[in-house]
Amino acid sequence: MIVSTNTRFLALALSLVLTCLLGASIVSAQTVHRDFTPVDGLLRIGPEPERQIHLVDKGQTFILPQQPPVRGVIVFLDRMPLDPAPWLADSTSLEAMALENGLAVLRMTTGNPLDFFFSDSVVHDVASRIETVLASYHLGDIPLFHVGLSLAGTRSLKLTEYLVKHDDEFRLHTGAVAVVDAPLDMIRFWHAEQRAADIAYHPAAADEGRWVTYLLETNLGGTPESARERYIEYSPYTYGELGGGNARYLKDIPVRAYHEPDVNWWIDNRRKDYNSMNSIDLAALINDLKLMGNERAELITTHNQRSGYDDGSSPHTWSIVDQQELIRWFVEQLP
Repeated sequence: MIVSTNTRFLALALSLVLTCLLGASIVSAQTVHRDFTPVDGLLRIGPEPERQIHLVDKGQTFILPQQPPVRGVIVFLDRMPLDPAPWLADSTSLEAMALENGLAVLRMTTGNPLDFFFSDSVVHDVASRIETVLASYHLGDIPLFHVGLSLAGTRSLKLTEYLVKHDDEFRLHTGAVAVVDAPLDMIRFWHAEQRAADIAYHPAAADEGRWVTYLLETNLGGTPESARERYIEYSPYTYGELGGGNARYLKDIPVRAYHEPDVNWWIDNRRKDYNSMNSIDLAALINDLKLMGNERAELITTHNQRSGYDDGSSPHTWSIVDQQELIRWFVEQLP
């Protein structure tokens, strides 16, 4: 079922109608397949009954290059359904450059806009859906390139590790994974978010601290002190574990971690320090992967490169990524 959830999709109304009728639409000379199903209900994100948010539509947008063959698929695990028209109209977007290089783009949602992938059943469902989409276009054997910013990056690593652990269940091959300023060590992350909630310096940071710690504690059975093993079992990376815990599943995977560690911005704007920055997880992950012999693990550190730097923008942003160079790196990983 194709569903448009907000006014941003009005520009695609005609193409969505055609999708319902024909199963595909053409946007910017590319083939776009959209399939979403409404998910009713609320997600509780705090102990107070009113702390709830709406679930979103579940499904995927699959964009294929105009000219075959498809050489690989970039996979995004989004919070909510997004309108593909702006990406395809912008020749400098990651999606447009991917298509020009023979890479398809698959953007998926689970229905949960704050999905941490706590449950293996959720990750299994995502993997099964990817397999089904690719099989329907006879693309089952081409490499996947997982990409994500922030919590979407956490999901990307969780999915990558799951596919390695269950490689006998799926015909899915990971070509590489790139994450941007993503939290990985949930023990460290819980302490950072609890501190943000306690000091309450910035309203947005304090609110995030409350819902993050609530979701971690609810889904992992307590705090890191009372449920340490569950945090280690869940985390894509754990600094306190030999080999980084689940990072061992990434030892043969090309991995990139992007960050812009502007600690002065965090101090001035959020009263956070290095311990509260995702940079600490990313650097430790890449270091441990190199210790395991993974020479295709890279930490990409930028300095004042983000969009809006002169106006005080946050370093927690996709704009630090050189998208053309990232596409080139993905292409280099093709067999």
